[in-house]
Amino acid sequence: MKGLSLNREFVFRRTDQLSAWEKEQFISLFGRTFPKTINGEEFERKYACTPLGYSHHGLMFVEGSLVGAYNLIPYVYNCFGARRLFGLSVDTMVAQEHRGGPFNLTKMAALACEGARRDHISFVFGFPNDHAYPFTRHVLKWSDLGELDFYALPVNIGALKPKLRWANAVSRLGAGGFVRLPQLGQRRRPDFGIEKIPHEQFEEHRYGQEHRAIDVGNGGRCVYRTCTEADGVRTTYIIDVTPLTEACFARAVRAVYAAARDTDLLLYVGRLPFRPAGLLKVPPSRRPRRIRMCGKILDHQLINDCVFNITNWNINISNFDVR
Repeated sequence: MKGLSLNREFVFRRTDQLSAWEKEQFISLFGRTFPKTINGEEFERKYACTPLGYSHHGLMFVEGSLVGAYNLIPYVYNCFGARRLFGLSVDTMVAQEHRGGPFNLTKMAALACEGARRDHISFVFGFPNDHAYPFTRHVLKWSDLGELDFYALPVNIGALKPKLRWANAVSRLGAGGFVRLPQLGQRRRPDFGIEKIPHEQFEEHRYGQEHRAIDVGNGGRCVYRTCTEADGVRTTYIIDVTPLTEACFARAVRAVYAAARDTDLLLYVGRLPFRPAGLLKVPPSRRPRRIRMCGKILDHQLINDCVFNITNWNINISNFDVR
């Protein structure tokens, strides 16, 4: 399968340019690459329900079959007062029998980025896993922005450490008291230079039936989701809080704690310019994984290097396609 005689073709497609057969091939490749599947409706929601009505795809075909894809989804961001289109790198795929060497991925990435640049996407970013990180940094030449932090509240300590299952009642009692501690910090909203612009289409694109939204008062809102992880721990992710102030975040933690009564762990993943009431910052050595943010400027006339400073961002897992 890896012989040089194979007919290998690299093409660029917008989502709305994909044929029905190509979409079927894409969905099939997705299911063979990742430990989950998507159906046609989910495909359309993820890649077509965007500010442009489509996403950008660098594709590789071998003997007419789709065997690789590099994908960028466009989003609208407020970047220091200017409305800009950014592209999020997601779901990079290469069929197992066609992996090896950087050329294939490099070609697909170049096609997707060039298509995005033509549509005035000024910056592309992503959160590569440990396997993809060296390629993203050293081959694609994307720059590091920094890492996301983890903030957690153990509710049932025995779910995290089975030897301490006897202490679950005590840990639940302690968690309930901790989230109710008074919030003492400033109530002023931090000034973020860069943040997504939420809108109805974004909500439809990003959140599904498994997500829940709560009104936390004073115009505040929180989106959360409870997942059962591979180790059996029921984890409730506080995905997004708006507006992101200390007071609103504290109300969100209390509201999610009250709503997700069967959870073992509350978790927020992102960057916060304050100490969040009700959650504890997880030391780097205890984080379940590293979430590293990388990016590349496509149009230096629209954006400058301030975009590479992660402290300028209001960023959390609502900004990408996990949980």
